Amino acid sequence: GWSRMSIGGFHFVTGEFKSHRTFLPDDEYGKALDNFVKGCSDMLITDPKGNIFLGKRIVHPQPDWWYVGGRMMPGESPSSSCSRLLKRELSLDIAPERFRSICYNSMAWGMREQQPKSNGTCDVNIVLTVELTQEEISNIVLDPNEYNDCTWVTAQALLAGDYHPALQYSARALLAANKLAEIRELEKQGNADGKVLEALREYLKLTEDPACGVSPYVLRNQGLNYEGQVHVTKY
Repeated sequence: GWSRMSIGGFHFVTGEFKSHRTFLPDDEYGKALDNFVKGCSDMLITDPKGNIFLGKRIVHPQPDWWYVGGRMMPGESPSSSCSRLLKRELSLDIAPERFRSICYNSMAWGMREQQPKSNGTCDVNIVLTVELTQEEISNIVLDPNEYNDCTWVTAQALLAGDYHPALQYSARALLAANKLAEIRELEKQGNADGKVLEALREYLKLTEDPACGVSPYVLRNQGLNYEGQVHVTKY
């Protein structure tokens, strides 16, 4: 997978779109996965201190620490999709207006939940972020069909730890977005050229391309008897 940082993110509707989605039997959905790239909206959820929420997934394609999120439905904006998915996966009601875009990634997975599992699946995931209040955090209820654990980590711990490189890149993108917001605020204040230049250097460092090639992270899940390396390439 690979990603590019997003300064903004907009949802364009041309003409009058009405969703005609319907339930697909497993065999039909499996064929669809073999022929199409799914659009997913995934979230870097933070607390008021900037710590990042990770869920320990128990299903393919990423049965390890991962974003909260999933497949978008036709007609949904990424933020409205995130709102729906947060309700389903964490039992939280969060308005779409609270999300902001961070980056996007291209994913190819060796496994999937649908048969035949070894056919894998491919995604484009749009990464958004939302800050939860302490009250909202106390109301989190994990979907037991998706997760068996959760944790909060600092962005620095995520970057230094044994995590999927897509997660790590998204964490860097989040830090970069926060740094860019800081630069804009300094510009508004005026008479802060030195601070702006220092913050700009930090921003540029955060937006450097990650290392390509084989990632040191390896997806391992003993319960599913699965192991997979991650290869990082440019588009």
